[in-house]
Amino acid sequence: MRWTIGRRIFVALTVASLVIVGLNAAATRWSFQQGFAGYLSQQETERLSGAVDELAGLYRREDSWQLLRTDRRAWDELFRDRYAPRPMDGDARRPKPRGMPPPDPLGLRERVSLVDADGVTVRGRESRDKKARSIDVTLDGAVIGRLFIEPQPGLTETIDLNFARQQSESIAYIAVAVLLLAAAIAALIAKQLVRPIAALTAGTRSLGAGEFEKRITVTRDDELGDLARDFNKLAETLQKNQRSRRQWVSDISHELRTPLAILSGELQAIEDGVRRFDEGTRRSLQAEVDRLQKLVGDLHELTMSDEGGLRYRLETIDIVSILQDVLGSNRSRLGDAGLYMSFEVTEQNLLIAGDSSRLDQLFSNLIENSIRYTDEPGTIEIGVTATEQQVIIVFADSAPGVHADQYPRLFDRLYRVDESRNRATGGSGLGLSICESIVTAHSGEIVAEASHLGGLSVRITLPRLGSQEVSV
Repeated sequence: MRWTIGRRIFVALTVASLVIVGLNAAATRWSFQQGFAGYLSQQETERLSGAVDELAGLYRREDSWQLLRTDRRAWDELFRDRYAPRPMDGDARRPKPRGMPPPDPLGLRERVSLVDADGVTVRGRESRDKKARSIDVTLDGAVIGRLFIEPQPGLTETIDLNFARQQSESIAYIAVAVLLLAAAIAALIAKQLVRPIAALTAGTRSLGAGEFEKRITVTRDDELGDLARDFNKLAETLQKNQRSRRQWVSDISHELRTPLAILSGELQAIEDGVRRFDEGTRRSLQAEVDRLQKLVGDLHELTMSDEGGLRYRLETIDIVSILQDVLGSNRSRLGDAGLYMSFEVTEQNLLIAGDSSRLDQLFSNLIENSIRYTDEPGTIEIGVTATEQQVIIVFADSAPGVHADQYPRLFDRLYRVDESRNRATGGSGLGLSICESIVTAHSGEIVAEASHLGGLSVRITLPRLGSQEVSV
């Protein structure tokens, strides 16, 4: 038989209940016996309290204990009515004849002894138990003797013993009933605890089978409820990743299909003699090959970045100097595209820990993005500001703009605002993804938002090196 969690919980709770009920029953039985024995001792003391006065009166009449020493009948007569249990109301039993020995179901006669003022035994046992209780017999304020009552060795085979047995049986019956109730409650608790675990098990198997749309209904506000919510988040993430992977494969196929189709058509036209292989044809073919190479290179770079294999050589560099070099090398391209560029920096010599070649690529991609998507005549503004901890670089261009709900997706791979995917206006859709990868590797943040010029604004935040860090 398989030991499931439900069975383990049931057995654990049942065993714990068994131990608790057993200890409680044993403690209750022991407490009852001790209390009942004390109750009997108290009753014996109360019954013998009257005998003390009679002993004092007998001593006054006889002026000694000699009568009790010589006459056993006088001793029995003294305790005759104190041995037997008190009769209940309406008891029709006749008293024993005075000549008969009194009833003694508790063995009181054998446990009571009397000693005189000198400690000499008058009646009863010579040797007494150390736990024996004593009652002083006084006359006119002087102790004339002492009555000893030895402890009862155990319950006797009488009504008291039967009562004690009935109580023990009742305790046992109650213990069994409580144990059965505890077992039923343990089974219910185990079932309630295992139910969400079973749902999680079924959900996990569904995920393993590729059913990422599986969700678990959360009805608890405890650790199991938290686990169910985490499962739903995991399933949602896996479902999203599956959709992204499918879209990724579809987009890559589309990006590769177009240049390959162009190359195939060009080569087929040359082979059929429709087109001559001249310098124009060569440049056209080379352009498509370059486009394929760049696309494959970008894909490889993103893959290496995801796997942590893209190396960065971080060193202390002036970010303003890097940016000025990139803008200088692209100034002519911006002019040819009909774009006016302005550059403003609030502070020189802004030092960061970075890879100059990767940052060069970052800024070049942002300029390329503006050239592709900004209408001419247009404007591109680049601004650099700084705080004590950060360097902030903003690339803002003029119209056309981007809808607000598209800002979060601009850094997705192969995503382009142009849904028609026209190559005349858009690239491969990997430029901004590479930008995000580079900024993240530099412990920075890149955000797309609306530009005050009517187009797109890309804000980059990088950690700045302080003077103390530079000196080290």
